[in-house]
Amino acid sequence: MTTFIDANVIVKAFFNNVDKERCRNILSEEFVTNTLCLVEAQHALSIIKDNKSYAASCIKSLFKGNGVIVQLDKNLLFDSFKRIEKYNLDAFDMVHYVTALLYNCFEIVSYDKDFDNLEIKRVEP
Repeated sequence: MTTFIDANVIVKAFFNNVDKERCRNILSEEFVTNTLCLVEAQHALSIIKDNKSYAASCIKSLFKGNGVIVQLDKNLLFDSFKRIEKYNLDAFDMVHYVTALLYNCFEIVSYDKDFDNLEIKRVEP
């Protein structure tokens, strides 16, 4: 069993903040995320650090780790839109949630409380 890692955890792993070490530790274990999370994280990091190259390097480093990076394709997007009325999630979070469902994740590691009260529990690092 594995965990789904949300973009906000990835972001916090790459700049100085009180959660940095906990987020880095989670990324050193087995995890699932998707390409949409990576794009979100790169964008946020490039704004926080005012450095697109640094942000891209951080995200590229995840490709060497223990994570499964699921591609956002038309099937994942279709499955997400199919379920959008059932859950009170925006399209981005819906894609993340469906990824977690499809990959049998037992938890979603995120600071985003929108993932509360779903079939998969949300935990913070």
